[in-house]
Amino acid sequence: MNATLHDSLEHLYPDSAMPAPPRRTMRLDVPRGGTIAAHVLLRDCAPGVPLNASVRLNDDEAGAAARWFRLVDVPVRVNTGPEGFAEGAGENKNEYNADVPRRAPFRVYDAIAPLEADWRPEGETVALRLEIPVSRRARPGRRDYQLAIEAGRTRLTLRLDARVYPAAIPPVGRASFPYTNWFSLSAMAQRHGLKPWSPGHWKMIDRYERLMAKGRQNQFWIPLSDVFERVSGTLTLSRRRLERLVEVFTRAGLWWIEGGPLAHRPGGWKSETYDLAICPPGPGAVSPEGDRELGRAARQLMEAIDRNGWRERWLQHVADEPKAWNAADYRMLAGMVRKYMPGIPILEATQDPVVPGAVDIWCPLNQTYQQQRDAFEAFREVGDRIWFYTCCLPGGPWLNRLLDMELVRPALLGWAAARFGLDGYLHWGLNHYADDQDPFADSVRWPFPPGDSHIVYPGAGGPWSSLRLEAQREGFEDLELLRALARRDPRTARRIIDSVCRGFDDFTKSPEALRLARRRLLVAAGAKRTPGTEARPTTFG
Repeated sequence: MNATLHDSLEHLYPDSAMPAPPRRTMRLDVPRGGTIAAHVLLRDCAPGVPLNASVRLNDDEAGAAARWFRLVDVPVRVNTGPEGFAEGAGENKNEYNADVPRRAPFRVYDAIAPLEADWRPEGETVALRLEIPVSRRARPGRRDYQLAIEAGRTRLTLRLDARVYPAAIPPVGRASFPYTNWFSLSAMAQRHGLKPWSPGHWKMIDRYERLMAKGRQNQFWIPLSDVFERVSGTLTLSRRRLERLVEVFTRAGLWWIEGGPLAHRPGGWKSETYDLAICPPGPGAVSPEGDRELGRAARQLMEAIDRNGWRERWLQHVADEPKAWNAADYRMLAGMVRKYMPGIPILEATQDPVVPGAVDIWCPLNQTYQQQRDAFEAFREVGDRIWFYTCCLPGGPWLNRLLDMELVRPALLGWAAARFGLDGYLHWGLNHYADDQDPFADSVRWPFPPGDSHIVYPGAGGPWSSLRLEAQREGFEDLELLRALARRDPRTARRIIDSVCRGFDDFTKSPEALRLARRRLLVAAGAKRTPGTEARPTTFG
């Protein structure tokens, strides 16, 4: 058996080469409140022989906080297209994306499964992950961790030279960077063999929400079809279910609440009108019948919002991704929502700046924001906020978190957000697998690109994280430090950011370069603070 250490931001593949000589020592730099993470690639394992891993700190047990995982590889059968979606999904069946580290088909380690005691590998190659959370109250300084891998009579020892810096990551919650992944509550039941809304389903929801909070998600949506039903033909809110959902997510540390979209396009992407989507099928959204139905539903929501004191926490979606051809309908619908839900901010994924005055929180694609930055930034002048999102777009040279992109890319989403002073991030796919899709056997929900539909996996006993989710978490931890540094020393923050990320399509692909920039950030962020700093985000150039 042979072993080598790998950076957690470096993709591992089942056919990754074993370096000569193997890397047995690695330095890691981490803030207080962060996580020490490293990967171990093992070759020439004995299939069927129990494998165990342990870690010691300065010759003492590292404690229960240290956790070992095994990495599970998944297939990538088609690459992301040069613009987005999957290659061959558009009119050009021969499109080719030159900005991927590996051409499909291939397998890549992504799912993170707990490592059971005496786990028996099935093959000769194994990839492990070690996580050691660092307390926000930890004493800064060096930590010498000794890692031991044992299988039969073979024992290998590796070493982590960890440096804990004074800078501290703030906890996830109301004040952390707004971040939401849309999720499927029904998939949380169906993928684990549970009856919807049974006690087992609620326990499973709790496991998912805790994983979301670990990934620094602090906002959760309420899909309205999960809390409304038709009783004798009338839309009726299940206030008890709504309150329980808010309670369990709040308990996990998620603060902001998103009301799911109230309407959708009945005729596909090019539809010029909307139908209500609260409990489909619904009437035309701006018809007299739609107005009455929207009013009844919105009044029930507002009663629950006011009854529970959620006004300062609630954001509302109207209809996803308005475009020029349905902007007129969207404006009317947004006016109706403002009438029935006064004072509730409207947050919307907006691919184009075509509905000024109708939304309060713009959320363009990162690519769209950068290409039309002046138009979106103008909305800040009237008090609007600017988020960003990624989905099946963009592909090619842009930052996203897809399976055939370098792991540095999801980490740099946070750095780009700091560079442009953006106010939040949204993605549609926490666990939106297609009905016939096994994410362990097929990462593509056609025509979406690999991994777009999900960033967690339905593991045995609960959700499994992914390397992409953990990479994004690391980047959003950096984002918190970058935002704080930019308020008191914008020049230094700008220099550090520019060393690795100058735009959503202009960034390093090197884990080593990002680690060096993070080290500079940790030194600068831990410097003595000065009073009188600003509270608002700082944008750079």
